[in-house]
Amino acid sequence: MLKSLSRVFAKLVASHVELHESKTCPDCGSQLAREANDADSAWHCPNPDCPPQVLKRVALWASPEAMDIQGCDAALAAQLVQRGLVRDAAEFYQLKWAEIASLDGMDEAKTRVLWEAIKASKVREAWRVLFGLSIPNIGVTEAQALCQQCASLEDLFGMAHERLLTLDGVNEVMVRSLIHWYGDPVNRKLVRRLKKAGLNFTPR
Repeated sequence: MLKSLSRVFAKLVASHVELHESKTCPDCGSQLAREANDADSAWHCPNPDCPPQVLKRVALWASPEAMDIQGCDAALAAQLVQRGLVRDAAEFYQLKWAEIASLDGMDEAKTRVLWEAIKASKVREAWRVLFGLSIPNIGVTEAQALCQQCASLEDLFGMAHERLLTLDGVNEVMVRSLIHWYGDPVNRKLVRRLKKAGLNFTPR
């Protein structure tokens, strides 16, 4: 299934990446890729469903730099992914108390800390949401700058290429990343699910 998904994904990004002729990802079998017209960029797996990539996105979302979900360190994030409880950011907000309590090393106190931290993350700054989405080329500084110049994340994602380029601190690489990321129906659905879960999309 993962190989099938990676082939579909490879077709979608063909105009944005260069695929390696022979090297494949050891975890999912997808052809490695790098940014088109950038011979200095590193080869990486382009399959968003590759297990290490799923874990990386989940861990980033919970990290202090993003949503700051206290109690969810890298080891706990790995447990959540391995058990199939959290595979993307929105699934944090569907977790049940009993599911958290069943994780290895969790007692009532630790369960409560994580439970409350997940709820608290809903009111974090909008730039943290943007950074936490793991959009290529959108780091903390870029996310903060973008959120200072838009009314909401929906407004940002709805901007045309030309409008994005007029924003301070925004370059062509960032614009291409934003448009390409949001152009994926899976990512657009993720944004809608986060909005429905009550995440803060409005910069303060």
